Amino acid sequence: MAKLTSEAKAMFRRQLAIVATTASDGTPNVGPKGSMNVVDDETLAYSENTCEKTFKNLKENPKMAVMVVDWDKADGFQIKGTTQLMTNGNFFEKVARMQEERKRPRPIYVVRVRIEEIYSLKPGSSGYESE
Repeated sequence: MAKLTSEAKAMFRRQLAIVATTASDGTPNVGPKGSMNVVDDETLAYSENTCEKTFKNLKENPKMAVMVVDWDKADGFQIKGTTQLMTNGNFFEKVARMQEERKRPRPIYVVRVRIEEIYSLKPGSSGYESE
């Protein structure tokens, strides 16, 4: 299993995450997720409150790519993983508390992203970062 470095975790705390999903017919979708949190070295999670294209795509296809970029440093990461949609339970409540601490609304759904691959977006890097 791939693990986030301290550098990647710090970037997720400071920068806006962009997610990419696809519908069952292959139609792509990208969107910002300002509620993205690093839960641990192998897990990201965010609140899903609009339940629009990204959410609908994840119901059809649980695979997701997440990108975070620090434009000033010309650095970033792409994360690939499998999602799980949650409406209750311990993990849901943990993420709900994280959102409250960030002054964000309580989630309708929590999207858990189990990290499978990590790639560097830094110019000149080999790309693959997973340990």
